[in-house]
Amino acid sequence: MKIGIDIGGSHIGIGFVNGSEIVAVKEKNFNREDRKNMEETILVSIQELISELLLENHLKIEEVELIGIAAPGTIANGVIVKAGNLGLHNFKIIEKLGQIYHNPMQIRNDGKCAALAEKAYGAMKNYEDCVFINIGTGIGGAAFLGGKLLEPKRYSGFEFGHMILNKGGRLCSCGKQGCFEAYSSIKALKNKVTETLDVDSDISGQYLREELLTKADPRVKEDIEVFLEYLKTGIGNLIDIFEPEVVCLGGSFAYYEGNPIFAQLLEKLHESTALFNAGDFPQIVMAEFKNDAGIIGAVIE
Repeated sequence: MKIGIDIGGSHIGIGFVNGSEIVAVKEKNFNREDRKNMEETILVSIQELISELLLENHLKIEEVELIGIAAPGTIANGVIVKAGNLGLHNFKIIEKLGQIYHNPMQIRNDGKCAALAEKAYGAMKNYEDCVFINIGTGIGGAAFLGGKLLEPKRYSGFEFGHMILNKGGRLCSCGKQGCFEAYSSIKALKNKVTETLDVDSDISGQYLREELLTKADPRVKEDIEVFLEYLKTGIGNLIDIFEPEVVCLGGSFAYYEGNPIFAQLLEKLHESTALFNAGDFPQIVMAEFKNDAGIIGAVIE
């Protein structure tokens, strides 16, 4: 059995993984108090959730083959170099966990982990040239050409969310202005909608999706339009660069399948000016494993 850990911008999920199956899972959502010291919150949460999983499934930590971690931001040599949405800098997570657990460990960027899961077992398994875009608290992803994951020698790379779509625009958590992520992450959409409606921004993604957006309040129509226009532009840029057979949308946006917002996005992407090669449109699919993709991909070696 392997343990997959997915550290997200708003929660942490930990599961026992066997191939493409999550046998058991535990989750914790971050609140405002948790965010005051994210390093401590992450380390304590991992220990607590692993202990609960082991106890409930009558297993010992020595029986775990591998602990894999999917983490946001820039990853290098077992360190989360920076993760803007969590306020992490040079977090030596593998070193710190290695003082507690003596199992083999690995860590990758969360977008890469989710992409590996979808390529091996999910929505991209029948394609060679693929782009995976993780849309949640932030935006990240990965690309495959000829079935091979593209990996830079320096850092984790493929920070799709930090390409500039509006120079001098909204301030992003990375410190730049006008990033794709600042306009088309689910966090950006939630912040804008809750500001417009004057409600607490500390709400769940499910409440945003099923309550605030589906009620079609005319006050948020413009917010949704801006979100979709930038999302179309960002996805269109990536299609023009990589010319994939398929684009897979993951993260919490994967739960928008069947939602009018997804249908509107597809309409925008099919506009004649959306792509350079507009006549040869790739498949646009949702991640089969939804938010579980990170946990599964974290243990793929």
